[in-house]
Amino acid sequence: MKTIFSLAFIFFISILNAQKYDCLPKMAAYQELYKAKKITESFELWSEVKKNCPKENETIYTDGFSILQYKIDNAFNDEEKTALVRDKMKLYDQYNKNFPLTTADFEVNKAMTLYDNKIDAKEEIFGLLESGFLHAPNSITNANAIYLYFSMYIEKYKATDIKISSDVVLEKYTLVNSLLSQLQISHPEKIEDYTTAQRGINALAKDIASCDNLSAYYEKKYEANQENIAWLSTALNNLSGKCSAKPIFNTMAEKLYALQVTPQTAYFMALASLKQKKFPEAIRFYEESAQLHTNPIEKATVYYTLATGLVSGEKAKSKEYLNKAISFDPKMGKAHLFLAELYASSKEECGKTDFEKKAVVYLAIQTLRKANLADPKLQPTADKMVANYASQSLTQDEINKAKMNGKSLNIGCWINETVTFPSK
Repeated sequence: MKTIFSLAFIFFISILNAQKYDCLPKMAAYQELYKAKKITESFELWSEVKKNCPKENETIYTDGFSILQYKIDNAFNDEEKTALVRDKMKLYDQYNKNFPLTTADFEVNKAMTLYDNKIDAKEEIFGLLESGFLHAPNSITNANAIYLYFSMYIEKYKATDIKISSDVVLEKYTLVNSLLSQLQISHPEKIEDYTTAQRGINALAKDIASCDNLSAYYEKKYEANQENIAWLSTALNNLSGKCSAKPIFNTMAEKLYALQVTPQTAYFMALASLKQKKFPEAIRFYEESAQLHTNPIEKATVYYTLATGLVSGEKAKSKEYLNKAISFDPKMGKAHLFLAELYASSKEECGKTDFEKKAVVYLAIQTLRKANLADPKLQPTADKMVANYASQSLTQDEINKAKMNGKSLNIGCWINETVTFPSK
């Protein structure tokens, strides 16, 4: 009872002190000084506010980080710089003490303060990152910190650190890839940072994260994680590039699909079916994945994958999927490019006369123009294809001789399109 009363009394006194000190006006004052680049005065007033109003507002801490970093960047010598870096790290501790719910990643921030300011403290940095990733992995959003954490594991592994086995590295590889995949969804505004970090991590892990090593690792860990949706998703993502032919990929894909039917799980099933040469099943799962997607761009991507892969030999079906892709993503110029190739390759199949055969190529060229409009970046590719097709297409003289100016020609076959020629 005495303890509760004491805590209440201390809290009451702190409130009185804060009110007496006028925290908010003082905050506004040091902020104005900082904006005016009067850093010494700003720092002195901010220090008073921090001392007297530690729980008033989180802005006191975020402002403090900026003020201290300015002083770090403008330190007179290494000794002063190091002392200021240590002050900034202490501020992260104080921030966490007073606002623990929003600062779970404070240890990672401390590590990055050392690293970003080039303080020679490699083992301390590693220890802080290790603790941060252990205690609050889902609070970490710093792409550089995630990359650094994994790179330090790779460095230790290559230095034959007896504590860092290949399985430990693959465990961390799974962890960081999972975090980065989740962050790409939850923080789309930083997706470029996360994809860059992911590419870097994959490059670091290219030797150890081979198909054989990954599949062996996931086989060992599968039984303990077979109900863990997040773990299965990450494992399948890591294998889906070049390793989807491995038996464990199919096992995990089937398990994850049974646990949860989503665009992603249907895609994994499509990939597994494709690697087993179960083509009808693969098409069905790709279609299901496209239908389940709510994002039209992702729908278009799946339909384009189908059109240019599994059904590329079935021209009518390929065209159907390409048109679906274009309907969901009108800027997908590459779909027009592929459709133009399909048309041009079918001139003998779909043209009875020489004029009709050339009209098919004429249609292909018109389709290439659509690619330019949809995606201007494709213009060099489209222009090159137009140049290649030009000799096989109708000339204006041929259109004039056939008296087709301003008229239309229906091309049947699987193409089933109408070409309208320009007037004289």
